[in-house]
Amino acid sequence: MTKVVFMISNSFSRLTAFLKEQNLVLVQKIAKGWSSEIFLVQRGKKKLVAKVEKEKSPRINMVEKEAANLKTANSIGIGPKLICFDCEKRIVLMEFIQGISFSKWLFSSPEKTQLEKCINALLEQAKKLDEIGLSHGQLAGKGANILVQKNCLPVIIDFEKASQNRKSKNFNQLQAFLFKNPESAIAKKIKEILE
Repeated sequence: MTKVVFMISNSFSRLTAFLKEQNLVLVQKIAKGWSSEIFLVQRGKKKLVAKVEKEKSPRINMVEKEAANLKTANSIGIGPKLICFDCEKRIVLMEFIQGISFSKWLFSSPEKTQLEKCINALLEQAKKLDEIGLSHGQLAGKGANILVQKNCLPVIIDFEKASQNRKSKNFNQLQAFLFKNPESAIAKKIKEILE
């Protein structure tokens, strides 16, 4: 008979200890990135997100950067609310945003007024981030770092790679992403809906 041994990763054991300390219950893993894993957790009926740095993450000070940048964004009402962070366990706990990625939402063909509402709110958030000098740096691509809620309002997420040291061009980056790239399926779909 072959004996099977299951290894529990260090990141999972860190998460388990953190959940116990914070009186949280693990619901499920909801995403996996290059340097972290995202878990839906719960305290009573309140849903939260635990972002756990992977054991072999190439990022330096990921937790500290995410927490500092998110705190700065929160100061102007942007991003999921930072609840707490643990530098020793390499975990950031934040508000859970019930929504879908911008591109998925866009290709569900929202009405023109819904799209206008979303884009206006998104550009306003980008402008506010520029005003305080916080460069998100990843607002283009497929719109994965923008979640759209049922009320059509966007929430910018994932501030791990944001910076307060480089020139902030969030507004210009978003404008190019949404409207100016003639090869972009996103820009084409927006144009189709708005015309």
